[in-house]
Amino acid sequence: MIRRTAALACLLFITACGGGGGDTGADGTGPTAPESGEHMRTMTEDEAAQRAEEHIQRAVAALPEKPTLTLLRSDSAECLDPTDNGPRGRYEVSRSYWLDDLPEDRNEEFVNALYEYWTSNDFRVLTDKRDAHDRFVSVENNDDAFRMSVKQSVEGDLSLGASSPCIWPNGTPPEDTSSEGVSG
Repeated sequence: MIRRTAALACLLFITACGGGGGDTGADGTGPTAPESGEHMRTMTEDEAAQRAEEHIQRAVAALPEKPTLTLLRSDSAECLDPTDNGPRGRYEVSRSYWLDDLPEDRNEEFVNALYEYWTSNDFRVLTDKRDAHDRFVSVENNDDAFRMSVKQSVEGDLSLGASSPCIWPNGTPPEDTSSEGVSG
């Protein structure tokens, strides 16, 4: 129960802080519209899920030992208060896993390995609590605004998660938000 609560707290942190990178182009690499939500293209929900999974797999590959990944959460939630000042109706896609079968007495080493991987691969550190008894590090990718974190539960279990910036589920805004100003 405590393990699940700790992981949920980690995921909620990622979700609450995710989306700060703004909207992304169809390939997920950069902004496409200044302030209005009209005509914004983003990656789709499926593309965001795939990108989150890629970020997780790359981070896991940087660990000195291969863990067993146990799915903790795989979902999407509406960006109710987008930190990028973009329109509502967009979603944030999240994935998180328990990093099972790692020796707990080496958690510091594993968290430091993730930190080194992230800081060497164009992520900026948002929170660094590697020295806390409940180790926690969160980062954001400078290219695609995906956020990641690693968290140690009170039992000593590690969880790793990734979340997308706010995206349109189908990659484009619904028709009723972009129908103004177009004439033939």
